[in-house]
Amino acid sequence: MKQTYESQVGLNIWLKSGDETIFCQGRALLLERIKEHGSLRQAAKSINMSYRAAWGKLKQTQEILGCDLITLTGSRPQKYKLTEHGRDILEAFESWRENVEKYAASEARTLMRILNPPDSL
Repeated sequence: MKQTYESQVGLNIWLKSGDETIFCQGRALLLERIKEHGSLRQAAKSINMSYRAAWGKLKQTQEILGCDLITLTGSRPQKYKLTEHGRDILEAFESWRENVEKYAASEARTLMRILNPPDSL
């Protein structure tokens, strides 16, 4: 009996420079959560990451890019917010990821038609 397959496409994309990750889905999620919570500590906690790891990843990306992605507000209590560049990078990365996923899903449908040819009599 012929077995059929349902396809799901899952991708993990990132940008690297040499061995260093510049930006990835994890950093995008961290920025999204900082935007949501206004707190690096709460953002890290919400994705099960330590504060130290979150800060280290952000610092690494900021050093590679030569610009800040987040900044502290001047008001009390102080909160983190995304810089304009941080918002632009997050938006561009999400758009890129969406386009790559659409393309991958389209190609997967083509592959699935080959893996699941119609029954021939």
